[in-house]
Amino acid sequence: MKKLLTFTLLVFLSLFAFAQPEVDACYNFHKAGDYRRAIEAGKRAVQKYPNNIDAHFCLGASYRMVGEFKLALEHMKRAESLTSDKEDLMYIYNQIRLIYQSMGYLDDAVLYLSRSLSLARELGNKSMQANVLNNIAVIYNNKGELDKALGFYEESLRLKTDEREKATTYHNTALTYGKKGEYQKAVEYFQKAIEISERYGDYHGASIMKLNLGDTYKKIKDYEKAEKYISEGLKGVKRVGDKYWEGGCQLFRFMIV
Repeated sequence: MKKLLTFTLLVFLSLFAFAQPEVDACYNFHKAGDYRRAIEAGKRAVQKYPNNIDAHFCLGASYRMVGEFKLALEHMKRAESLTSDKEDLMYIYNQIRLIYQSMGYLDDAVLYLSRSLSLARELGNKSMQANVLNNIAVIYNNKGELDKALGFYEESLRLKTDEREKATTYHNTALTYGKKGEYQKAVEYFQKAIEISERYGDYHGASIMKLNLGDTYKKIKDYEKAEKYISEGLKGVKRVGDKYWEGGCQLFRFMIV
């Protein structure tokens, strides 16, 4: 089965015995970010191969990306019903949780993440375990259960062997400490995240982290450092044309002044 991993990259693993161009087209359009064309290709694939896991998986994932969550859930559940393969189900459960999370059904999202995590542990897939634990933490953070979120972040970090992958979890941990009002701890984790991101060339990610770090310094009334990091973050997001964060950091600067 071709599997979509929604962390930072799309990973494709094909186990087809023969060519299925409609399915391939769906995945290729999805990878390119052309979700409407992915949906059209996915519809053709499902019509031609009604019992094909990949066809339903890609169509469901593409529907989710355009906000059509009921259709996304319908096709992802159909993909679930078509397989008993544990690895396939591990990724399908992760996609189902994304749909429930997008719909605001956080308890359902945690349920499916737990199922994905159980399979990842059974399969010995530590990378997937770490990612699922991070995602569980994000949900508990959104639910306001901050100590529980921090526990899952810590467990995720213990499993990650690729240092580059730790940057996102450090950043998420910092945001959670900030929500708790533990700003010095937040600063510590933001700095870890920035250092790793810059070392591996993710300057856009580091710039966003600097904006959040600057906002944290603002909250502890260290305006000199707040101005420094927000200015650096602004330069970074402008460099790549990120209008969303550029507008956000202009707000930070206004609040400082």
